[in-house]
Amino acid sequence: MLRKLGDRLTIIGVAHILPKSRDEVKATIESELPEVVAVELDQFRYSALMGEVELAGARRVPRGRELLPFILNKFFYLLQRKFAQSTGMQAGEEMLVAIESAKKVGAKIELIDRDINLTLQRLIERMGAREKLRLSIEMFFGLLPFGRRVELEKLTEEEFADQLVSSLKRALPSAYEVLIDERNSYMAAKIAMLMDSTKGKIVCVVGAGHVSGLSSRLDSRWRVELEYPL
Repeated sequence: MLRKLGDRLTIIGVAHILPKSRDEVKATIESELPEVVAVELDQFRYSALMGEVELAGARRVPRGRELLPFILNKFFYLLQRKFAQSTGMQAGEEMLVAIESAKKVGAKIELIDRDINLTLQRLIERMGAREKLRLSIEMFFGLLPFGRRVELEKLTEEEFADQLVSSLKRALPSAYEVLIDERNSYMAAKIAMLMDSTKGKIVCVVGAGHVSGLSSRLDSRWRVELEYPL
């Protein structure tokens, strides 16, 4: 999924486990020749992807306030691995391709996502007991071998991605607020800052579910309608 905003900003909406997303990222960066490639990663996930720190599945189990975010991170990691097995592509490979392609064309790499530990901690704090139970059930059954509940190849289709986001908003409003809405505001603010501080093109690589939210927050002057405290 590609969304162009003006002549300088291109947003690529990817599914983290689809080979076509990897190929689209590579082709777009090599054709646009951007000054900056912005990726939906924070410093920890970037370091993990580059092999500089241990992955979520291999970290030491923490205690206290860090325990629940660790468990959630573990579940998300396992879910991505499960679906990745269905497509034959390693989860996060499209981000690696974005980074490699950026280096190839001489573009600067920018990390625009909020810290994953902060996001998961906010998720735990914002969700009530009923939402936590429902999320746990959804994630648990997602790991069981009952077949795919969505058609994976449709994940990067704009209408389908928007439907999934709307479904999340209805079913788990607090999860939608923290995982989608707040991060859209955070990333839009980062993108706006990049547009103001550079003169060349920018290619942003984000999950397909973030494309509409990011686009709606950015106007032609690259200002953010909903401010986010960076």
